[in-house]
Amino acid sequence: MTTIIIHPKTKDEKKLLERMLKKMNISAQVVEDSSPNYETLKAMEDVEQRKGKRVKNADELFKDLGI
Repeated sequence: MTTIIIHPKTKDEKKLLERMLKKMNISAQVVEDSSPNYETLKAMEDVEQRKGKRVKNADELFKDLGI
């Protein structure tokens, strides 16, 4: 399973990402909690250890995924 952590900068960006992921039939879970959960901490650790990839915005993510 791949975990993607997205921290939208605005409400409009959040809505856009939710619509795009839904259209792409990708299951997404929005977490509003300000403290990271286990999956988020693990994904952040993977990025720090170069096991994951960090992207700056949705465009970069979709380009990386080939979408």
